[in-house]
Amino acid sequence: MLKLSLISSAIICTQLHGAVFAQSNPRSGFQVIKVQEFISSNRIRVTIPKAVAVQLFSNLEEQEGRKSEEISVAYPTQNTSVIVHTTVGLADDSVSGRRNRIELRRNKNKWEVVWVGRQYKCQPNRGHQHWSGSLCS
Repeated sequence: MLKLSLISSAIICTQLHGAVFAQSNPRSGFQVIKVQEFISSNRIRVTIPKAVAVQLFSNLEEQEGRKSEEISVAYPTQNTSVIVHTTVGLADDSVSGRRNRIELRRNKNKWEVVWVGRQYKCQPNRGHQHWSGSLCS
């Protein structure tokens, strides 16, 4: 009986730890984008986090139907930065919003993009209505 109880407790603790980790992991729920692909497709030429944010924000041409756009730059630690770029109200058949999360790390006084993730919010009747890494239909 004691052996079964210890095994059950270990399973429950592991499951709880996994659930807490998923909730506390800011990368969960994002589709992972290849860093070099993101840098190339957005023509990123700067490495300072605020300058990357400005470039991302100004790179976009005025798009029909766009209702709002937001960009934030945070510095969780002295050597890390997170840019979140959200566009809502896209004039697209299936996607109503797109959110990019760009993580940078300072390495020898130079900032480098180390991780990029993307989320989507679908148009009504075209998939999920919450932010998710899953594509819309």
